[in-house]
Amino acid sequence: MGRIIAFRAQGDDLEPLTLNADTLDEATLQTAHGVYSVFRLYPGRRVLRLPHHLERMRASAQLLGFPFPHSDAWLRTAVRQAVEAGGIEMPRVRLTIPFAEPDSALILLEPFSPPSAEVYERGVRVSLAHSRRQMPRAKDSRFIETRRKLAVEHDGGAFEVILCREDGALLEGTSSNFYAVLDGVLRTAGEDVLEGIARSILLEVAPAVLPVALEPVQVDDLLHLSEAMLTSASRGVIPVVQIEETVIGDGRPGPFTAQLRARYDQQVERELEPL
Repeated sequence: MGRIIAFRAQGDDLEPLTLNADTLDEATLQTAHGVYSVFRLYPGRRVLRLPHHLERMRASAQLLGFPFPHSDAWLRTAVRQAVEAGGIEMPRVRLTIPFAEPDSALILLEPFSPPSAEVYERGVRVSLAHSRRQMPRAKDSRFIETRRKLAVEHDGGAFEVILCREDGALLEGTSSNFYAVLDGVLRTAGEDVLEGIARSILLEVAPAVLPVALEPVQVDDLLHLSEAMLTSASRGVIPVVQIEETVIGDGRPGPFTAQLRARYDQQVERELEPL
């Protein structure tokens, strides 16, 4: 048995599934593809912006032409029941509405393991891949297979792979959103990206720290960047100190990143609500 605990919710029933998977991606490949979202639970079984996650799933299904027949109340109840049955104190949750069985929901749970303190204190290195999502605004689990392929192709200790458009624009990570500080402005792509939940929070708090432009930086800008960072709903704000072979700034997390991370964490704490 792997470390993933899985359930299928349908109507009033919650059925345990037997899987042998150690990661959420492995578990998804053993169950079914669909529109999905990933989020973590905080102490006290609190959750961040769950309605935003569910609305993004609903919008993704509409973009892809698949039904999404569930209410937020039913989905919240199904996740709560799965968390209680799973017995993991603070799980990371992947909620999927399968394309083949849209009247059901797959709920995958794993123990949440935050990045090490060193990741936030020293920053991470990322690599670049000339690729992008076919339908960026749709949260479609079939992208997992592309993500796994890119991870293998760009293996070499990189924390994340950043998708780079044909014109040299840095768009987003395969499981995160990407930002960079150029000439004192926080830059991030405003289109051709998945609009992450963490991204929405960062863009709300960022104007109090520095100007924001919804424009991607280019590969040719790398030498001129003073700071860079990633966001994801599970990991928060992560400093980027190297892109491919280019060191960003002085090779350490910068002051804007520290301020943004602090404001992000404060906003998260304000918004947490019981599952």
